[in-house]
Amino acid sequence: MKCNDSLLYLLQELTFNLVDLISHIEYKDFVLDSLKLANQSLDQDSKICPDILYRRLENVDEKDILTFMELDKETDPLVWSCIANYFVLVCYHSYQHSGEKYLPQTIESVDEDTIEAYVLSYQQLLGENNQLVDQLSTLDLEQVLKDPLIDNYFGDLLQEIKLKQ
Repeated sequence: MKCNDSLLYLLQELTFNLVDLISHIEYKDFVLDSLKLANQSLDQDSKICPDILYRRLENVDEKDILTFMELDKETDPLVWSCIANYFVLVCYHSYQHSGEKYLPQTIESVDEDTIEAYVLSYQQLLGENNQLVDQLSTLDLEQVLKDPLIDNYFGDLLQEIKLKQ
């Protein structure tokens, strides 16, 4: 699967904008802390173990993103879909950089469909939420669209946002 730092940083920016759309404060705080940890893991010098990131995604004590996604009936499921897909991609990236050969099943199944699911969910959220569109208009879209991988997945969406500016 093709995934680069530029794509992950864009996904990070997009995902941080979703935190305010989470209804429960406990879930919101957990996701925000998890996103900060994911952000740190993207640093080239990061020593964050991929397993730590993965445990934020799913674990046995049921205090994780996938559990909150199931329990939260008030937040738009598309918000949780984007958050979970972003976190799966960051975990995948982290495991790849660590050289780990054996991945958790959830992470092992990451492919282009994961990114496409993120894009589709985000597009739907943008159609329903003008505040989200306003937040995205602050991004430097010209720079972002120069990356062929980003243009491939997000080109149409980002061009649409650019036209609304």
